[in-house]
Amino acid sequence: RAHPQEAGVQAEGCAVLGNACYGTDAAGRARKQRAAAAGAIEAVVVAMQAHPQAAGLQEHGCGALTNVCSGDDAAGRARSQRAADAGAIEAIVAALQAHPQVAGVQQDGCLAMANVCVGSDATGLAHKQRAADAGGIELVVAAMLAHPQVAGVQECGCMAMANVCSGTDAAGR
Repeated sequence: RAHPQEAGVQAEGCAVLGNACYGTDAAGRARKQRAAAAGAIEAVVVAMQAHPQAAGLQEHGCGALTNVCSGDDAAGRARSQRAADAGAIEAIVAALQAHPQVAGVQQDGCLAMANVCVGSDATGLAHKQRAADAGGIELVVAAMLAHPQVAGVQECGCMAMANVCSGTDAAGR
């Protein structure tokens, strides 16, 4: 937060956050909660919005959102809601759109979208619709077409499509 104008500092901060919030064990879940409570989700989105052309920051920002928002339990869904409230869905879409030839941005952007758009409750369905309305579906398809030999882009793209395009509402059927 002390150097918002420095894209490199912001990128490294996002990378460290992503690493710190990796894991699904009790300690990993606790780190995700502590990061969210400290305002990390909002800080990542602000950094991504402030430096849209910094591919490394966009990649690490998407990676941080992926890890902080992972989890389909109530706490994970609450973190995803917090991310959506902060503008993460639109920031992820903007990253995918700004860096179509950067496989790392595409892979991490697709996975971040998958994690923020998880759930079949009303909140999850609203996130899916926001991602679709923002052009997320078309951007995930474009990522997969642009990087056919990159297994990570293909896998994360499929995960994003599975989450964004599934649901019990009329739009998901």
